Amino acid sequence: MKVFTLAFVVSVVTAASLPTLRCRDSTYRFVGRVNPETKELTWPSTGVAFSFTGTTASININSVRGTASVSLYIDGNEPIVIPSIDGSPIRTPTLPLGNHTVEIRKRSETNFGTFRITNVTTDGTFAPSVAPTRKIEIIGDSISVGYGLDGVLPCTDTALLQNNPKTYGAVAAQALGADYSVVAWSGKGLVRNYASNPPDTQPPMPVVYTRYGANDEDDSFTFPSSWVPDAVVINLGTNDFSYLNVREPVNPAALIEALSALIESIHAQYEDAQFFLVSSPLLSDYWPTIEDAQKTTHIRVLQTVIERLDALKIHFVDWPTQGSDVGCDYHPNEATQAQGADLLIEAIQTALGW
Repeated sequence: MKVFTLAFVVSVVTAASLPTLRCRDSTYRFVGRVNPETKELTWPSTGVAFSFTGTTASININSVRGTASVSLYIDGNEPIVIPSIDGSPIRTPTLPLGNHTVEIRKRSETNFGTFRITNVTTDGTFAPSVAPTRKIEIIGDSISVGYGLDGVLPCTDTALLQNNPKTYGAVAAQALGADYSVVAWSGKGLVRNYASNPPDTQPPMPVVYTRYGANDEDDSFTFPSSWVPDAVVINLGTNDFSYLNVREPVNPAALIEALSALIESIHAQYEDAQFFLVSSPLLSDYWPTIEDAQKTTHIRVLQTVIERLDALKIHFVDWPTQGSDVGCDYHPNEATQAQGADLLIEAIQTALGW
């Protein structure tokens, strides 16, 4: 992982240092779920993509809230990691004169910070940026966020240790040549969030999913026809199972009802999409007790939903319980995420013929 300070890859653009051309809205495109009214990058892996002919380009931002980390991709090479967005432009290094592609993706989730895009500038000329025709949406919790992915237990999760572009969904999408959107938030569940004292009174993921930006109002997402996924990947339920010393174990029937309702609401908007329900690598049949059998119970929930909604195209992806090598707070590390990506790739290729 290449990590640079902002001083290396970001500088203030001035007329003396860089002759810039203000881009029109058509010269760059948002990636991920971004509200076009606010242009605020909130969800993990949101960003912008564009192409230009020249030597340098700059992504100009403002209205920074909190601390967000970003991966900067140039010409498809390994990303440059920007550990903290502070309001300065994100600028490419000086490149050989020629055609270049640029993409940024937020590594970190909403809680660590958001920022708005004002425009993109270059010392050359912009070329059209064409999105892949294949599209995948990933809906989930901290597993789909990439919580603590780059850390080694024991460690404390930070914006820099989160790495959404290395999560199972993002890696699968990249391998399949698909554009992707991640709607995920750590601690969220299907009917209740991670067990805490006092209880988390914020809405669970099915409610949060209806927001355009992660901090927008409920039911603000408009399901634009310009971005319709071929595959919808759902990995939820892990946090519902947490209960020790806080509350009673979850009722599997409640999970079945909530997941069925979520899928049906999405299918009403994306009638041709196929669904992929992924089991949790954080659940096992031996913790917290053998009697709980949380892994098996979660799998039965997913399979029951598939049987109930047999008229829809829904597929089960069984992600085994992870091993002892883990990231922060026992979350999946890069190797475990890569395993999940391989399983998802196989499932999508089989179902969609990609």
